[in-house]
Amino acid sequence: MKKKRPVLRLARPKAVFQSDERSWHNGGDIEIGLYARSLHKAAKTLIATLDLEPNSKTAWDACPAILLYRQSVELHLKALVGEGRNFLPSPTDSITLYKTHSLRWLAQIVCQIIKAVRWEDEFKCEGIATLADFSAVVNELEALDPVSIAVRSGSRARDGSVPHQLQPPNVVRFAKQLDFLLTLLDVTADALAAEWDTREKGGEFGDGGAGGTTMIQ
Repeated sequence: MKKKRPVLRLARPKAVFQSDERSWHNGGDIEIGLYARSLHKAAKTLIATLDLEPNSKTAWDACPAILLYRQSVELHLKALVGEGRNFLPSPTDSITLYKTHSLRWLAQIVCQIIKAVRWEDEFKCEGIATLADFSAVVNELEALDPVSIAVRSGSRARDGSVPHQLQPPNVVRFAKQLDFLLTLLDVTADALAAEWDTREKGGEFGDGGAGGTTMIQ
């Protein structure tokens, strides 16, 4: 009889990422895991202080929160890829994984892993119902780099005002989506670690529904 695979669910964040001297983090899993969560905490703290009323003096104050979210998402994506790389026919090279800062590329690898373990129906949260939705959110985050937007003459306002997508109210709305995304990445990395442990002990993958589906909300 096939064993049930882990169900993605809201859970207490794990204290560490899986340790492996040959991994992209070279054994620094505890430090990186705590740092990623500290970045998220700092971003949420900053978001809570933003003035959402139109104000030219505070219009750019939301931009640092985007950068904090971006780095936290990058580390969580790398953690998930690190946990799930062994499910792929050609595991992602650890050095490449360490050096890359491309959220789009990391999201592509995550999608490959989710398909490899047949978790498309479980990999979802509020605002993300499909892998295409997931990729779209990650791509949107990567495109929101404030400096890149500022130096592109086509997107820069003549009066120095903040672009529409980086205005505080819009950043606050997007931050809520990123909060759900970070939780999804965290619990999925946990589930992949448990699945690989089961496989190494002689278990088998589920059949695409044996474990049930729980949407993170």
